[in-house]
Amino acid sequence: MFDIGFWEITVIAVVALLVVGPKELPTLMRTVSAVIRKVRRFVREAKSDLDEEIRKVDELKHLMAKEAKIAELHKDIDSDKPVVPVNYSAKDTEQTNTEQQPEQQSSKSGQPDTDRPPHGKTS
Repeated sequence: MFDIGFWEITVIAVVALLVVGPKELPTLMRTVSAVIRKVRRFVREAKSDLDEEIRKVDELKHLMAKEAKIAELHKDIDSDKPVVPVNYSAKDTEQTNTEQQPEQQSSKSGQPDTDRPPHGKTS
């Protein structure tokens, strides 16, 4: 916290001895050490409270990011767009789009596509 060396402490002790006197010096030292303990305890508690609040803010940020992703997925579902999982790459989505196009065209004509097996089944 402070960069106080041995000689600085010695000078402070000599000045305190001269100002307060040898009779009152032990009382002064006890009082000063009690004040230092209280200040350290206050700083420690304040730091732990701040760390807790920062942890809560980080958790809230994480939850907000999750909610934003969920809201985006809901918007995609409501707009009738095909929902592509987030972990797919652009190459995978292009393959998915090309696979879906013939099915969409056959459903528009009203006749099923007999050349291809139903989705999910392989021959």
